[in-house]
Amino acid sequence: MLKRSRMLVLSILAATITGQTIAHAQTELRRGVVQYIQLQEFANQGSTTLSRGMLADLQADPYFSGDFQTVFNTASTILQNYTVVNRGGYFPENAGIPREQQLTRAEAVYRVLTLASGNELVLYRSPALNTAEYFIRTPSDSF
Repeated sequence: MLKRSRMLVLSILAATITGQTIAHAQTELRRGVVQYIQLQEFANQGSTTLSRGMLADLQADPYFSGDFQTVFNTASTILQNYTVVNRGGYFPENAGIPREQQLTRAEAVYRVLTLASGNELVLYRSPALNTAEYFIRTPSDSF
């Protein structure tokens, strides 16, 4: 057991000295709900967007420097705690559903995560789609 622990420590030390990164942690900067079309417009901003695609494309994205499994898990649960409604607001058909838990098909839930490279990953999902989408951008103060 001691020998195995010693080997692990030496491996970590060697990776650190050679500049290799063992794990990439993403830190959440922001989260929220906006119109899906707004996220599409942000993703199309050529001056700050480095890449974009569907969740399945992220793992092979050259600008992605994070833990794909963590992002995948986030995308899988991003719509939890929301109820899809035809129209958001205080309408009879939404009785008993708090406004902050209502989500229309025109909206998307998003997360902005920092990557080890300093870039930001914007992960979002709409109830109208069967998968999450993303774009990677340079650091930004917008939304």
